[in-house]
Amino acid sequence: MGFTPEQVDQLLQPINPSRVLADGKGNAHVSQQDVTAHLIRVFGFGNWDTELLSCDVVFEDPRDGKGRFDVCYRATVRLTIKDSEGREVCHYEDGSTGTAQNQKRGDAHDLAMKSAISLALKRCAKSLGDQFGLSLYNKGQRAALVRGTIVHPRGDEAPKDVQDGVPQQVSLGVDETAHDHGLHSDEGEPDTRPVAADVDSLLDAMACAETTAALRALWDENRHSLGDRHAEVVDFVKVRRAQLDQPEQQALDA
Repeated sequence: MGFTPEQVDQLLQPINPSRVLADGKGNAHVSQQDVTAHLIRVFGFGNWDTELLSCDVVFEDPRDGKGRFDVCYRATVRLTIKDSEGREVCHYEDGSTGTAQNQKRGDAHDLAMKSAISLALKRCAKSLGDQFGLSLYNKGQRAALVRGTIVHPRGDEAPKDVQDGVPQQVSLGVDETAHDHGLHSDEGEPDTRPVAADVDSLLDAMACAETTAALRALWDENRHSLGDRHAEVVDFVKVRRAQLDQPEQQALDA
């Protein structure tokens, strides 16, 4: 047994814009907790699982003897989807790096490791299509990139051309974008802007922050190294702070 007709119908829908975090400049993604929630929505509790295939330290660099470190991890994850009887339908494997900058040693390892794992899971999930952010790789596109499939469990007649109506592709996608990784910019000066994965790691860490103090600490440590995604992170911090303030206020009221 494979996916149910209802599951395929859902997977062919464009992503709900309310699930997309973006700054209006084409930088868009779904959060780690949203990917987990949507796996549960579409496939149910217990009908999917993840396996950490590898997780290794890429580097640990101390910062000027002040007890702070830059740390990077590399992780490979397998995402397995099952049917309602617990039989495997498919699995996907992908990997990512996660970087933590200017953190205490333990915090740096914790943040970098979790970021690498969560980013690897998100990359696995994008193989399930637009519901898991595939279209966002095209400059934040919300319209469905996968509008139909020749193989459908209900036996629906496939469109004559499943490419019909696909929006013009204007980006190679984040994973295919060339970065010089700080070697040299066009002007011959070092390029210190972080690559997209670094900012995505920060956003995932902010999404996991359990208090406004923890959120503020992440902001203070990273606000000067956000490059052209500064506005995106500012918007995310405002939303996340409002989310954290609400339960704290409710606790005070109680």
